[in-house]
Amino acid sequence: MSGTIVPLKGGRPSKPSESRLIVLGGIGWLFDAMDVLLLSYVLAYLGVHYAWTIADKADVLLANNLGLLVGALLFGRVADRWGRRRAFVTTLIIYSVLAAAMGFFTSPVPLLFVRFLMGLGLGGELPVVSSLVSELSSPGRRGRNVVLLESFWSYGTILAGALAAFVLPLVGYSILMWALAATALYAAVLRRGVPEPERARGALPLGSMFRGERGRLVPAWVAWFAIAFGYYGFAMWLPSMLVRWGLSLVSSLEFSFAMTLLQVPGYFSAAYLVERWGRRPTFASYMAISAASALALAFSHAVVPVLAAGSLFNFFNVGAWGTIYAYSPELFSDRDRATAVGSCTAMARVGMIVGPYLPAISGFGASLGAFFAALLVGASSVAFLPETVRRR
Repeated sequence: MSGTIVPLKGGRPSKPSESRLIVLGGIGWLFDAMDVLLLSYVLAYLGVHYAWTIADKADVLLANNLGLLVGALLFGRVADRWGRRRAFVTTLIIYSVLAAAMGFFTSPVPLLFVRFLMGLGLGGELPVVSSLVSELSSPGRRGRNVVLLESFWSYGTILAGALAAFVLPLVGYSILMWALAATALYAAVLRRGVPEPERARGALPLGSMFRGERGRLVPAWVAWFAIAFGYYGFAMWLPSMLVRWGLSLVSSLEFSFAMTLLQVPGYFSAAYLVERWGRRPTFASYMAISAASALALAFSHAVVPVLAAGSLFNFFNVGAWGTIYAYSPELFSDRDRATAVGSCTAMARVGMIVGPYLPAISGFGASLGAFFAALLVGASSVAFLPETVRRR
């Protein structure tokens, strides 16, 4: 269960430095985050220039999210059966090819299929990369490295905002997508130099895996659903709520961007604590503070306390994300690790789909109470899981 890596044998790529490994893995993470946010900007662009309806945009978003969910399940299994390295390269190639194809279409129907297929690649990226980086990292830095890998999510969100503000209006939608496709393809080529970790061969049947791992899978699924439900429900609606609470649209976007910048130190603080304090206490405490921030926001009506609560949420919630990505691969045996982590990230995709709908139904203020409860449940779920930081 420890996932210890034995020395690599000759005839294959040598093990890269851990810094290079984090960067090569993090590029895919960056594309995932960037694509999630950039898609919302692209849909707005298509709505203005090609008269898309709200229903058209919602359908494409749903197709994309379903692709992310299926991709997480599919490529986790592929990585266990045919190898991490193959899946590691393939997911980014799928994104590159479909991003290029996306640039040729401006109508909703073909983009439904393109975005679903793109989602397969991006959805499969996260469980495969987190498992591979965990397995190729030295035990004393394994948790830190995966949290640093997750920090590329913040860089992707920042880059998405910059591309939407400065590049999309200048070059247009198609050229932007083709440029992203070329960049992703180059990154996929670079990934070919990453070796396959040594591990037990032969993935377990799914039924056997679930029976053997269900004591860890179920609490992990709860944690993953809870963090995504709270994060996406909060983040997708915050700019609109800032406007409702008195800020101009421009100011709300500026403040939302400023709060996003706090995600970077949130990741680095978690990277420090996961090795010194442990995976469980870091995740539980960061989730609890995220929950308290959501509750504080529900009772805040002035700009300053709203911004303070939103900033705390961004800092601690993304730190919890980094921690759960570091923690989850260590919970499962190397024969079914990517499949198990893939099922966890699929649960997060469910939370990602459900969370943003709640404010639309019950209002943002009332939804913050649900986010508070869900985040606390997620924080408590790790009490049923073992601590892994001392497993060397």
